[in-house]
Amino acid sequence: MKRPSCLHINITIILLVALALPLLMVMGASDYDRVFKQEPLKDNSFIALSPYKSIEGFEYWPLITSKNNQARYVSGTNPHRGTDLSIQVGELIYPIYDGEIVFLNQDISSQTGQIIVKSYVGNDQYVYIEYLHIAPLEGLNLGSKVYTSIPIARIDTNKRYDCHLHIGRVDEANKLHFQFYDLFGSVPAWNMGSDMDVFSNPQFNNQTNDFSITAYVSSDTDNTDYYGGYGRFPLEYIEVYYSINYGSWQKTIISNHTNFTYTFNFKEITKGKSGDKIRYYITAIRDNDSDADTTFKGAPYRISYYPAYFAHPAYSLTYEQAGLIALELTLN
Repeated sequence: MKRPSCLHINITIILLVALALPLLMVMGASDYDRVFKQEPLKDNSFIALSPYKSIEGFEYWPLITSKNNQARYVSGTNPHRGTDLSIQVGELIYPIYDGEIVFLNQDISSQTGQIIVKSYVGNDQYVYIEYLHIAPLEGLNLGSKVYTSIPIARIDTNKRYDCHLHIGRVDEANKLHFQFYDLFGSVPAWNMGSDMDVFSNPQFNNQTNDFSITAYVSSDTDNTDYYGGYGRFPLEYIEVYYSINYGSWQKTIISNHTNFTYTFNFKEITKGKSGDKIRYYITAIRDNDSDADTTFKGAPYRISYYPAYFAHPAYSLTYEQAGLIALELTLN
């Protein structure tokens, strides 16, 4: 048999390293710092308005190109911390609630102009809403009062990213990112808020043990059959991880959904009995071989967690890590 040349061996090694590099980067980049907090508002008595509207006040509901907590084919933060709205350069941006500016970055040299507005939403609750990749309008300062009828910024020109508005709910220190869907639960154009987050509207019936949750991704795509290049795309599947009475972790895979809502019975999938304590969390696995969600083809990092918690979690958690994020219910 002919022995391969050194050149051939070197080229082969280089190719193998190049092919493995994205996976190695993902595996080596796992980060268990906390960056998400899954905590819905107690009762959102103030309706959030669109950040994009006409001068006359007519609200537009832009298409979503990346949801909060969504796995992405990027070298930056993953999963995504916030929601990206497709809005063109120069368009005016409005606050979604009246409030006060508590953070202001007017440096737009790297397309990272940012405003954070603190707003009261009823029931002794405040929210902090961030607006990123913007050019703040002149005259704004820390402490400025802002109103939903008066613009605060324009979409910045393309420098590092395609033009868009990155919007999200953060904590006072701008360290933790909350789910966003509950602020827009009355907006049909955004699927009653579900367009904002990978996971939304979890429901558990403590009489029947039935559980449901909505989960999907939103993205731009080369497949123009989807809204002219944008779309809502199903996951490959979700994984339900569970622990019975604080025992070892197990999982079951669920692929079937109805309009992106997955429904199952906790008693049936766990084989548990009445009174059992079930700890659980769920993962969403994005399809990186989809002919519809084409911009994600071949992506090495595909996972999102519910509850969202970690900065860049791997595909499996230790017992202790799982315990940090797990929710708990009791079987009937």
